[in-house]
Amino acid sequence: MQGFEMLLYGTGEAGGNPLYDPGAKKWVTGGKGFSDALGFLKTVYSEKLGPDISDALDPNVGTTVYSEWLPQGKLAIALDGSWLGQNWLKTGGKPWPEWSKTLGQAPMPTQNGQAPGKVSMSGGWTWAITAKSKNPDLAWKFIEQLQTKDNAVTWDIVDAQIAVRKDVAQDPKYTSSMPGITFFTGLVKYTHYRPTTPVYPQVSTAIGEAMEAATTGDASPEKAAKSYDDQLKSIADGATVAAGGQG
Repeated sequence: MQGFEMLLYGTGEAGGNPLYDPGAKKWVTGGKGFSDALGFLKTVYSEKLGPDISDALDPNVGTTVYSEWLPQGKLAIALDGSWLGQNWLKTGGKPWPEWSKTLGQAPMPTQNGQAPGKVSMSGGWTWAITAKSKNPDLAWKFIEQLQTKDNAVTWDIVDAQIAVRKDVAQDPKYTSSMPGITFFTGLVKYTHYRPTTPVYPQVSTAIGEAMEAATTGDASPEKAAKSYDDQLKSIADGATVAAGGQG
């Protein structure tokens, strides 16, 4: 989501979804954007513009980024998210008071500068009531209390979340809660969301395998994309559609 899908969603036109067609409820195969995104990653690693591949594939690399590489000036660009800053607060895992003056924020550009010119991905979160709840009406009332304006402000500040309510996004307590919060809030109108389907975790794993093959040189971006397509057809049980004008 933080790297590959930011690239992938930036290859399509505004409003398009190069990974999943929600209208048809089918996954997209054969997209040029998929190969282009893998090609970008191959360039980064083959030209040594990124960390060593062994470091990049380390499952703990995210921790290394915020605790060592960025504070020590060893990393120029981190494709990350709004949550990164909470690690550097006084109450965070790696306090770094200078971060807001040392680092800047910039939106991810689209592949060719096509509208809207920037791209963002969101994981999303929700309050939910289980279908087996014995007291759904009371649970709903509790959620209503959680999402009053004042409580929503408090929650977003305490958990370093991005506001999902316009009135919260304009609240001074929220806008001054953490450096960079207004920048990330401004990206909400451009953001895309990971498909909320049961098979997405398997799709995510297949994407990871394609990324690894392309970055290590085990396969060309085109071959890695083809292997992903083959896996996807099995994962989605045939619920796939070939890319049209995307990419």
